[in-house]
Amino acid sequence: MPQPPKDSTAVARFNDWENEGGSMPSAELAERLGVTRHMTETYSVGGFRYTRLTDAIAQARRMATLDRELK
Repeated sequence: MPQPPKDSTAVARFNDWENEGGSMPSAELAERLGVTRHMTETYSVGGFRYTRLTDAIAQARRMATLDRELK
């Protein structure tokens, strides 16, 4: 955790930053509070993003069909 500065103006800025949630929370604190991290895999098709592969494939097929129809 960062140490607060010595001069009063800098101390006020430091305290403002700390009170705004600016410091990085510790993994230990998160664990004690029951916070769980989840990594989510995403799939991109064109400008769209999907969390389910089947949805991404369906969009890719729609785009391919539309592309063939426009040619």
